[in-house]
Amino acid sequence: MSPVASQPRVAVVGGGLAGLSAAVAAADGGALVTLYERAPRLGGATWSFQRNGRWFDNGQHVFMRCCTEYRALLERLEVTDQVAEQRRMSVSVMRPGRRAARIFRTGGPTPLHLARSLLGYSPLSIADRLRAIRTALALRRLDPDDPATDEMSFGGWLRFRGESDRAIAGMWDLICLPTVNLRADDASLSLAVKVFRTGLLDHADAGDLGWTRVPLSALHGDAAAEVIASQGGDIQLQAHVESVGEGPSVTVDGQRVGAHAVILAVPHDAVDDLLPPDTVPRQSELVDLGISPIVNVHFVFDRQVMDVPFTAALDSPVQFVFDRTEAANWAGNKAGELVSADSGGEQVVAVSQSAAFDEIGERPAEMIERYRTALADLLPRSAEAEVIDAVVTREHRATFAGHPGTRRLRPGPATAIDGLFLAGAWTDTGWPATMEGAVRSGKLAAGLALDHCRGADASTAAPHDQRERMSA
Repeated sequence: MSPVASQPRVAVVGGGLAGLSAAVAAADGGALVTLYERAPRLGGATWSFQRNGRWFDNGQHVFMRCCTEYRALLERLEVTDQVAEQRRMSVSVMRPGRRAARIFRTGGPTPLHLARSLLGYSPLSIADRLRAIRTALALRRLDPDDPATDEMSFGGWLRFRGESDRAIAGMWDLICLPTVNLRADDASLSLAVKVFRTGLLDHADAGDLGWTRVPLSALHGDAAAEVIASQGGDIQLQAHVESVGEGPSVTVDGQRVGAHAVILAVPHDAVDDLLPPDTVPRQSELVDLGISPIVNVHFVFDRQVMDVPFTAALDSPVQFVFDRTEAANWAGNKAGELVSADSGGEQVVAVSQSAAFDEIGERPAEMIERYRTALADLLPRSAEAEVIDAVVTREHRATFAGHPGTRRLRPGPATAIDGLFLAGAWTDTGWPATMEGAVRSGKLAAGLALDHCRGADASTAAPHDQRERMSA
């Protein structure tokens, strides 16, 4: 769409997944979008880099079939061919020196689709397996939107129901850790209920997993940038947004930029520095949402050491392991097909650690050595393999910390400034800090911004489109 005089202008501050989804939705709605990102790249917590000719993601991300808005974004970006999706949910669970277990679903209706998996889940005792089935049924009856549910910890609720420490570590944490980015004992019960009900219990196929076959930067940032640019939008990288205020307006590198609507899609702990006081409810308390880090250790082995695309781990320092060989050797797209360089028999394996509070400050060499040893225990073939390369990536502020009682701190998209809206996985989406939550927040904020633009006469707002240099 070519810009016209009456075309509403929407400024988006933040180029993470929430900001990208907001910018795409606003552009699709007829707005002329300008996106400001402080970093030299798009993607936020989903970015990639090259090292020694291979691509590495800063962290590993999976999605489920229930992530409807995220999957819709992939369709809009025309990148669905660049992801893989399971026909039926199946997760390998490895233990040192033991046969791998598996969490899976059958083709039966919910909740029977998980019964066979739970009854045969060897890491737990028979008593724990039977209790887990009863606990899963009890989870279906809980309301994630009940404020009282948010005040209780998931681990506390599990123990109240008689779940053992082994059951919590051996099954419930396997799902809670990668979705809430906290262990069950630290996580809000309402967030856990949302995960288990929406992802596993409400619909039989909801938990079928998907993952990217290409670098995350290509899947999200590059593809979204093409869509935004194709509709006349502008993306400004390394743009230092100093404040957002009335008008609405954005001050960027000393210049005030007016717009018909502004979407602020930055981390929660950056909001208070950018907005006037009391623009957002409990604005000064947003910092209390906390942070939870994620650490990844990437290994390049000279041979294949694992035969599954990903696996969970128990009785090990390792939480999850992913085969990222295809994405690491991605060489672009041609004629609608993915192009990968010959891996030469190498395999790229990534160890992903959620809620990595203990690891975040460690020296890379120490982490590489520890997880190299742990992988040898889980994947015996890796003990004989040569490590060609190894690299550590850290996201210190990967997500907000979904502790009990944090729901009241998560604001909705509206603010006290007319025409200013919030987006981010930390806003009140009802979801934990997932890619789905980020996309939902961006799409909602874009819809409200477009409604605001339609409700105002664009011609009367034209003076706010002018860029003014701020006086010293």
